[in-house]
Amino acid sequence: MTQLITSPSKFADFFNTKVIGAYRQITADDVRDMTTCGLIGKHGGWYLQLDLETVRAILQYEQLRENREKRDEIRDEERVLHCRRCGVVLDRPDGKKGRRREYCDACQSSRSTMRGRKWREKMKAAMS
Repeated sequence: MTQLITSPSKFADFFNTKVIGAYRQITADDVRDMTTCGLIGKHGGWYLQLDLETVRAILQYEQLRENREKRDEIRDEERVLHCRRCGVVLDRPDGKKGRRREYCDACQSSRSTMRGRKWREKMKAAMS
């Protein structure tokens, strides 16, 4: 049975309980803003399952955009790359192909440890 919701606060509560792994919790103000923009609630003030998916996609977009901004933070004003961990300027030998390095030689060895720690924290948060 489809549950029809008319209140922005009830929709926010419903979304936060149904979509557990979302990037962030939404508020009634978020729902009102999305309704004003015409992204959700287009069906005579009713919020449907389609609106739930729309909000989930918007939050995913926010997360991707924030991650892209974080990637850009490792560059300075002259677009020079810095190590993600310690901030040392990274140099790239001319003529070398492939993706640029994001870590210096000293931090590269501990990268797998950091990645594993981050993954465990993410799984721990998802389980609680």
